[in-house]
Amino acid sequence: MIDVLIVDDEPKLREGLKSIVPWNELGYRVADTAANGQEALEKHRLHRPALMLVDIRMPGMDGLALIEAVRAVDSRIHLLILSGYAEFDYARKAISQRVDGYLLKPVDEAELAGHLVAIKEAIEQEWLRDVGRKAAEVTRELLIQSLLAEEAAIDAAMLEQAARLGLNWERYQVLLIDVLGQESPDGPAAADGRLKRALGEAVEEQGGGAVFTYRSYVGMLLPQPLRTGFACAAMYRLIEKAAKQADTAFRAAAGEPVRRLEDIALSCRTAEDLLRSRFFYPEAELLSSFSVRFASDAAHAAEEEQSYCAERYMRQLYYAVDTASKEAQRKLIRSAACAMARDGYTEERMKQAFAELLAAIYHKLALHDAELGARATHYSDRLAAIYRQRTAEQLCRHCAYCLEELSPAAGKGGHDQDMKRIVELIHRNYSDNLKLETLASVFNYSSAYLGKMFKNATGEYFNTYLDKVRISKAKQLLKQGMKVYQVAEKVGYANVDYFHSKFKKYVGTSPSHYRKEPQP
Repeated sequence: MIDVLIVDDEPKLREGLKSIVPWNELGYRVADTAANGQEALEKHRLHRPALMLVDIRMPGMDGLALIEAVRAVDSRIHLLILSGYAEFDYARKAISQRVDGYLLKPVDEAELAGHLVAIKEAIEQEWLRDVGRKAAEVTRELLIQSLLAEEAAIDAAMLEQAARLGLNWERYQVLLIDVLGQESPDGPAAADGRLKRALGEAVEEQGGGAVFTYRSYVGMLLPQPLRTGFACAAMYRLIEKAAKQADTAFRAAAGEPVRRLEDIALSCRTAEDLLRSRFFYPEAELLSSFSVRFASDAAHAAEEEQSYCAERYMRQLYYAVDTASKEAQRKLIRSAACAMARDGYTEERMKQAFAELLAAIYHKLALHDAELGARATHYSDRLAAIYRQRTAEQLCRHCAYCLEELSPAAGKGGHDQDMKRIVELIHRNYSDNLKLETLASVFNYSSAYLGKMFKNATGEYFNTYLDKVRISKAKQLLKQGMKVYQVAEKVGYANVDYFHSKFKKYVGTSPSHYRKEPQP
């Protein structure tokens, strides 16, 4: 039986067409009816009818707009137009939409039956052609799968069969498409099947190529290799259109072109390699030799080419967040990701490294901010989302967003504001191994220039100012009864003797003597 969908905004006409036409006798079954264009699109998606009867005039989406929308997702559907006398000229425009005919209201039963008989014959001929084509496709697919098998024994008989099946080409290129079935409501297998059918129709229209399945991928074997980035972009749009019809997301890669059919396994392997490392490539493109891997293009050539050091990046990012330097945060996140990529980090290892990095920054900031500490659950969700990022670029953006959430209000920029932030940072983090060079990189100054700015703003050199802040805090801790070696460590001096000399320089007496002095 051939499924039919009747679309008309008049209830009586819909019911009349269902009852007066001997559908079953003519080889049809009315799958459903729809009262408007939007409902018709939903019913078409649900039933996938081979024939639709469409009223030309309906409120909202009219018949021609509906036909255009249906044609975009179903190029093979047959269509009959229903129209009144007043819309006769308008209905003739439907000819450009490849309709099978149009009927004037009230519908003549005999005229409709004549159209149905002719359409049934056309559909049956299409089915017969489909059977023959599918048989050939299955044979071609089995041959391609055999050629792609590990350690395939390719002999003259296989190559002769390939020639009979129309696979004797001058060049070959394998494309692999990973269907992201988890986004499909009915699962990956159904999504694979829909995409394969849609790609088969597209390949047939273009007059070349073969569609097949290989492991967990849908594949395409092309007779004309994609030689330019423009050609790759055009192929991506073709796959994207098919994926839209199949209602699924995807990632795709093109292998290296080869000259011989028996070498297509090599092309397939390079496509697989690209898909395995797709995290390091842009999302919305066909991966190929023209694709630019993350951190390898000219835009990143000026990046600091050092190995990734978690402690160094944690310290710099912490200062950038603590001083609300969002531009520095973004730059450091990208720099860290580029360093990881250069060091050969896998996707999983890079995500884990960023989760650990951001968690360390959060816990350090929370020590000074009780309100931030109360948002631990919320921030844990942000860190968990790191593992859902699909590309390195997305990961960088997400991590930068996470840090921006932690940053205090930045206020206005300028040198004076930068000096204020640096001074406040020293008073909060005097126990850290603070260095002028580190802060200069965070605020995008040279060390010499920042040192001069700091001296002009505070009247002290950076190291002198830091020492005085530390010694001031040390005096408080000593008067609280804390031991000298404990105080030294608490205020940022790893060597007790060095702390002793600094304390005596600025206070005029030793820490132990000062500790024993009575408080004023």
